[in-house]
Amino acid sequence: MRRLAQKLHLRIPGEGQAEESRVSALGALTGLAAGTGMGVMLGLGHAAGWRPTRGGQYTVALVGALVATNGPMTVLGVTDPRTWAASDWVSDIVPHLAYAVVTVRVFNRLLGGAPASS
Repeated sequence: MRRLAQKLHLRIPGEGQAEESRVSALGALTGLAAGTGMGVMLGLGHAAGWRPTRGGQYTVALVGALVATNGPMTVLGVTDPRTWAASDWVSDIVPHLAYAVVTVRVFNRLLGGAPASS
């Protein structure tokens, strides 16, 4: 978040623990925005007639979440996934996979049905 604030010429107010708390909260908010955005994208795809299998939905939600969260950090130079060890990938993919499962299940529940084929 600090690097993003620098790039945007913004100052995160506070000092010490207050600043740390704000940076942490901004990180959580960007995660919520990415997650909500992925749900919106699934909805827009469905509205446009896209009817993948459940596995396809999980894949799109997982990849979308990974790109939405890791993409900006990679562009800003905070991280470089090309240098990650296998354990780094696992620790990144597991929570995003959990997000994808929950998102797809809620999405289909809201639709009152299932995808074209399970």
